[in-house]
Parts: sequence; structure tokens; C-alpha cells
Amino acid sequence: MKPFSAPFRFYRLLCLSFLAATALIVDGFSQQLPVSFPLLPEYLRREQVMGNLDTELSFMYQPLNLQKIMGENQEPFLQDRMPGYRPDSLAFLPQVGDWDIQALPLQWHSRINAGHPYGWGGGGLVPAQGYQGLIHLGAHASIGNWSIQLYPQIHYAQNLPFEEYPEAAPRPFFQRRNRGINGIDMPTRHGEGAIFRLLPGNSHLKYHFGSFAAGLSTENIWFGPGQFNALLFSDNAPGFPRFTLESSKPVKTFLGNFEGQYFVGTLSGSELPIYSDAAYADIFSPKDNDSWRYFTGLSLTYSPKWISGLSVGLTRTFQVYREDMRSNLRAYFPLFAPFPKDGEGNIENIELREDQNLSGFARWVFPESRFELYFEYIRNDHGFNWRDVVMNPEHSRGYTLGMSKYLPLPNTYWLGVRAEMTQTQISINNNVRWRGRPNFGLGLFDNNQVRHGLTHRGMVLGSGLGSSGNFATIELSLLKGMKKYQLSLERLAREQNFYQFAYYDGLAVKPWVDLALGLAASDTYQNLVFTLETKLIRSMNYQFYNTEMEAGQLFPETRKKTSLLLDFNVAYLF
Repeated sequence: MKPFSAPFRFYRLLCLSFLAATALIVDGFSQQLPVSFPLLPEYLRREQVMGNLDTELSFMYQPLNLQKIMGENQEPFLQDRMPGYRPDSLAFLPQVGDWDIQALPLQWHSRINAGHPYGWGGGGLVPAQGYQGLIHLGAHASIGNWSIQLYPQIHYAQNLPFEEYPEAAPRPFFQRRNRGINGIDMPTRHGEGAIFRLLPGNSHLKYHFGSFAAGLSTENIWFGPGQFNALLFSDNAPGFPRFTLESSKPVKTFLGNFEGQYFVGTLSGSELPIYSDAAYADIFSPKDNDSWRYFTGLSLTYSPKWISGLSVGLTRTFQVYREDMRSNLRAYFPLFAPFPKDGEGNIENIELREDQNLSGFARWVFPESRFELYFEYIRNDHGFNWRDVVMNPEHSRGYTLGMSKYLPLPNTYWLGVRAEMTQTQISINNNVRWRGRPNFGLGLFDNNQVRHGLTHRGMVLGSGLGSSGNFATIELSLLKGMKKYQLSLERLAREQNFYQFAYYDGLAVKPWVDLALGLAASDTYQNLVFTLETKLIRSMNYQFYNTEMEAGQLFPETRKKTSLLLDFNVAYLF
């Protein structure tokens, strides 16, 4: 993979901006808490559900501006219970003139897959076998209303070989695989050798005014209420370079609170084949990697004044290949286009090779019951007209449902229960809508026109479940303060769009299902904040295809695989 791509050039621009800034009055804006930071983001959300943090914050957008959360919180619990992460304790570097400079936490995120890749999230981490690590190191500076954060990442991955596809499968197997792969940039393995690269990471240059901030950023973002998966934006892929106008804290009005974000950025391709050995290249047509994609979106969340703890939101995004935009003003501001296609004509959409995603979400927190309930629903592509939108809402859709509940135990301990399910497989409606034609009606993250799909650098921007995975998990935890011990059970059905299509087309395939049993611990020790997790994964019908199945046998022994995942995320707070 090429380390000196567009995001790294953007990082160098941030460095120059840092050095060239002029002296203003110090205002002390704190750094933001990265999406993939260990323990603290989950802890803050849990404390809100348990009634220790005001419900005005929706937790629909990350990263969080930690100083503004702590500064406006009426309870002193954050300052008392978060040693080493108070603003006054981060001034590790001396003040230089009018600059207020702080050393950011040194973060080291390690992941080991002793078998085929499993797991997602982490920003710069990729699906790989063996060891990989991501080191975050940098500084934050405030000067006047300006906030400058340089937080690059160093990524190393062994990227050992593993079985990427069943070698015994016939060509029709891969021809059916091409149905989804043709419309997404999601390599099974990122290259043939070890990976070593420098990423811009969670860096930004922002100007703060009131409850808002505007500027340049490469930070990972998370939209929506999901805790294990987000459908549109998560930390599954590296952050993409963009201009952003965002709320840094809830905007209070007589109707209630508003939060949101508008952005304009660019997405890049991986420039990698589907399989690292370029097998079946004659079937999997290459992507156009000479053209980056223009990406823009707007998200708003409303928390009604009269319904405590409720937040509802809507996000709309568009991506289009840069070479298609030319002088078309409409291509630069697609957010103002009508929702259905018939409002502007099909020709406009076809010429632009454009893709839309629309996501709606809600979260309701009940602190008295120490309970929260949430959902997210996403749809890819425009409806043809309003009748199509109303009559066919399940077209190219995905959804997440989840909850959290906390129960008191003796000796000030708590029992935590979290459960979530995410469905990204297309509905059976696809077969009716497109009459079974294999090149139509693609999934949630892949697209016929924008053939890179909703990806950046070969990773899906939203859910890390692949192009069409279905996921369910339940987690039981023992809690005391920031201390957490957890047991989790997971079920991941992989690439269900491909499986359903190939199975009903008569191929010898069975569903590939991963079952995972996990143990984890999170805590603090002096200046360390850490999360340690291990999962035992049992894969059924690995890679789908098997010619040795007996009649009625669902999981042949020859296609069962066992793998082990170790994930260690630790941060040192200066």
C-alpha cells in the first residue's frame, strides 16, 4: 500500500498550518477524545445511562469534545473518576508564548489473529492474519479560538497469508462472487507482504465559535447510536480528509437541543486486487484508481425539550467520481437534490456515477431505569419516486437495534447487559424488484455506478461486517467505577448477499457463520487506561464452498476452522 497518498499530503498541510499560525489570546480548547480510544468513550456513555451525566448529550457523534463535556457537567464525577485525563493534567509540554500546548496520550492498539482475520474497528487496522499494531502519538495546541491537533498513526502488520478463497471451487463460484465484489473496493487481504505505513490519524485544524467548530480534519467519526457497529460512519476505516462544520456541544434552543455535522471530503481507493495473488482477474474487473471520489454529507440530531433522554437524527451523504463532476454545480451540492430520482431525471444520476446513502436513527435513555434503547436504519440509492419510497422502504436497506441495562449488585458492583443486532443483507424484495437478474439490485455498501462502494482505502466506512454481514451479540459485564469484566457471545453470518444468490443458483455452497466467545477486561492503573479482549472463534462452512458435504449435513468437518483473536488497546496519559 502506498503510504504517501492524499491523506498523508493532507497531514503535511496540517503540519505547515501548525507552524505558520499567528499568536492570538489563549482560550485553552481541549483535544477531542478519539473514537477508538480505550475505555473512556464507553465509560462516559454508561455513566449517562446510569444517571451520572446529563442526558442533553445525544452520544450520536464522535469524537467527543471532552473539555466541553466536563466543563458543563454539573456533577464532579468526571474530574474525580478520570485520573490523568483532566485538562489541567495534560499540560506535559511547557507553555510557549501564547500557545497552550498539550501532549496527547500515547496510544498503542495491538491485534493478533491466530487464524483467518476476525474483528473490526481501530481506524488504521486492516483484516490481517498475525500481529498488527497501531501507535498514536502527537500533541494538541490551542491559541485563541484555534484548535490544532497533530495525532498521526504508525501502522505495522505482519499480514501473513491465509486461505482467501476455496481453490477447489469452479469458475461459476467466482462469477457469482463478482456480483457484489464488482461494486465495492474491499480486498480480502491487503497486499502480499508486511505493511508499514504512516497515517494522518486523528488530526485536525479547527476554529471554535460558540457551540460550533469549523476546519480541516482526518479524524475518525462515528455517526449514530450503535455501540458495536455503525452503518454509515465508524472507525472501521481510516479517517478521510475533509472540511467540516460541526457542533462541538449541544446547541440549546427553546425547542430543545440540536447537534450535527456538515462535511466535504475525498475518498481514495486501495489500488489492490480482490485476492492478493490476483486470482480470477479476468472475472473481477479492476476499479478506476486514477480518480478520487468527492464525498459530502449532512447530519442533524434533535433532542426535544419536552421528552427527556430522546434523540432522533437523519444523515444524507453523496459520493461521485471527481472526473464526472466537470463544471456541474449540482455535483458539488447534491444534498439539495430531491430525494426521489424522478425529481431531476435518471440521466443526471447516470452521467455522474453518483451514490446516495440516507440514514435515520434514534436513541432513548431512561436514567431512572438505567436503560437505553436505540436503532439505526439506512438505505442506499434513491427511490424512483415517492410511491417507491413509501411502498418499498426495504430496498437496499440495513438496520441496527440495540439496548443497554444496568442492575445494582452488592458491594457497589453493577451488572451490565448490552445487546445489539445489525443486518446488512439485502431483503428478499431484491429478487422481486429485479426479477433475479444478477447484475442488478446490489447491496448496502456496494454500487453499480460508484464501483468502489462506500469505502476508503479498501475498508467500508460504516459497519465492519463486510459487504453484507449479519451480526448479533450479547454482553454481560461486572462493573465498578471504570473497572469492567465482560463475557460476550457473537454470531456473524458473512456475505449473505453472495450466499443467497449462489445457493439459489444451484452452487454447492453453505452459509459461512462465525461463532465467537469473548472475555475482556477494562481498567485504569496510574496513568494507564487499557482494554484487553480475547475471542475464540469457530467458523462454520469457511469460505462457503465444499464438495464433500453429505446429504443434509449443514456444517462439514472439513470446512470448520478455529481461530483466536487477541486485542489490546492501551493509552498512557501524560
